[in-house]
Amino acid sequence: MTGFPIPVQTEYKQIGAYGAIGNTRTVALVGYDGSIDWCCMPRFDSPSVFAAILDRRIGGSWSLAPVKKGQASQSYVKNTNILVTEFDVNGSRVVATDFMPCSNSREAWATPPEIHRILYCVEGRMKLRLNLKPRFNYGLVQPVVKMDGRNASFMGPRDEIVLASSLKLKPPLKGGLSRDFEMFQGDREVFVLSYGEAEPRQVEEYNSTEQLRYTEIFWKSWVRKLRYKGRWRREVIRSALTLKLLIYSPTGAIVAAPTTSLPEASGQGMNWDYRFSWLRDSAHSLWAFRLLGDISEAERYLRWLIETDPALDLNLNLMYTIQGQPVNEERTLSRLEGYRGNKPVRVGNAAAQQFQMDAYAYMLDALYFSTRHGVTVTRDMYYRFVKPLASFIVENWRLPGNGIWEIRGKKRHYVETKAWCYAGLDRAVAIAKASNHNEDTPEWRTAMREIKREVLNKGWSSQKKAFRMHYESDDLDSANLMMPLMGFLDPRDKRIVNTVDAIIRELARYSMLYRYRLRRGRKNKEGAFIVCSFWLVACLAKIGRTEEALRIFKDLIAYSNHLGLYSEEINPENLELMGNFPQAFSHMGLIMAAYELDQAIDRRE
Repeated sequence: MTGFPIPVQTEYKQIGAYGAIGNTRTVALVGYDGSIDWCCMPRFDSPSVFAAILDRRIGGSWSLAPVKKGQASQSYVKNTNILVTEFDVNGSRVVATDFMPCSNSREAWATPPEIHRILYCVEGRMKLRLNLKPRFNYGLVQPVVKMDGRNASFMGPRDEIVLASSLKLKPPLKGGLSRDFEMFQGDREVFVLSYGEAEPRQVEEYNSTEQLRYTEIFWKSWVRKLRYKGRWRREVIRSALTLKLLIYSPTGAIVAAPTTSLPEASGQGMNWDYRFSWLRDSAHSLWAFRLLGDISEAERYLRWLIETDPALDLNLNLMYTIQGQPVNEERTLSRLEGYRGNKPVRVGNAAAQQFQMDAYAYMLDALYFSTRHGVTVTRDMYYRFVKPLASFIVENWRLPGNGIWEIRGKKRHYVETKAWCYAGLDRAVAIAKASNHNEDTPEWRTAMREIKREVLNKGWSSQKKAFRMHYESDDLDSANLMMPLMGFLDPRDKRIVNTVDAIIRELARYSMLYRYRLRRGRKNKEGAFIVCSFWLVACLAKIGRTEEALRIFKDLIAYSNHLGLYSEEINPENLELMGNFPQAFSHMGLIMAAYELDQAIDRRE
């Protein structure tokens, strides 16, 4: 059996050493060594119950693993987010099945905040260890533990979780419990961790076998709705399942990632909280799901956002909480040492206060694709949302902002943002035409011409023969690869082709792209940005350089972790994943790249 050695010899596993399970309310990260090192309950943005990925000493974890050295492998049950980890110790094999219950029912009780872990001994005999150390409020609260035979309760001032077990448990340790046990061929042990229950039930009452069956039906029935029939179905479906995993189903909001403060660069302080819903990500999710033939989740979020915030032209933020509220002020948790000692650990995100004009364009883009797929633009919808958003762009597109990469500090005239302002007005014109509300289109078309004229003039670097990052610099920006994808210029326009080639020359490392390189003569310390690499594939496919696109795409597929998951970035030198994980933007990029590459190959053939 090939796989990963266990136990892990380093203090922190690689970010890519994890699989993700979830219930469309929250996500848990399960390492190949059987340790759950991250989970917030009951929601994505709740304080953590397990945060060992951010501090091995006090973060909290839940491990089920062999006592002796062996090998482990992980896989998902096909077309689901049910995770299977197989342990092999000297020929003895135990299979662990980890999942969180899901159901097609919209009722809250149908997706309880529970983690189910089922062990089955396939052959031989194996000694395993249960080690459960929950820590509430990002490791700050050590719970009081009460035991009752096969069950345990963990209580804090504001949180309570219970463990139901098929094993008789030993007296607790300080703030946790540990138990060694042996399994023989045919043995089965079940463990259920439930958040918010006052008293544990017997493990049989949780119906893990039935819940597993319902959860498998939930994921597989959703996959059957997807219409992608292209050449990379396995990779595309895994990316789609990951996006679905990151959707908060009560509202349809999609989090950028279920984690906080996994570093984008070692020792640089680039550790951010991504457990919020960016308008950009939600619009791209609509784009990705549209390519797959299912836009219901993204559209539901769009409708909900409109109903929640009826003055979008005045109040539009670039991100919201998963419940549609303003994002809390950013603060640091100084007690946690951070992943591999990389401080600070942050909760909240100060970028929520930034000014980014592309947020208005993304809203119009999402509205446009809704109208393309059967949503009728009513008079009220046009005058309440489409016209105010477009008018805001017309009035404010000349203002500087913080850009797609949310660079803190001085606002600048980012080229990608200006191009999106053009695209947003283009979508508004299309919506107006489809709904017979044409009185504003002359003004919008005039603004579009002005934007394009300015971008082609001020946004072009005569030195680099490419579109620049912003008007005050000749530095390049991989975000400008979006320009042909959004329709700002034709993909085969010489200026686009030159920009693609310049980005490859300056920002590529092997088959990966950095976002930008602002400091001349210094090695970029952050990782290559995964979604930018997928945008490059899509651009090359549209340009007609299919073989080049295919080569890069195959490399990128090989750079995922063992389960087909991506974080935000990759270290090109050692191929370690970097940044928050799993990352929605990266998986959206894969879906887009696969679609464009399929189209290019079909045209060629």
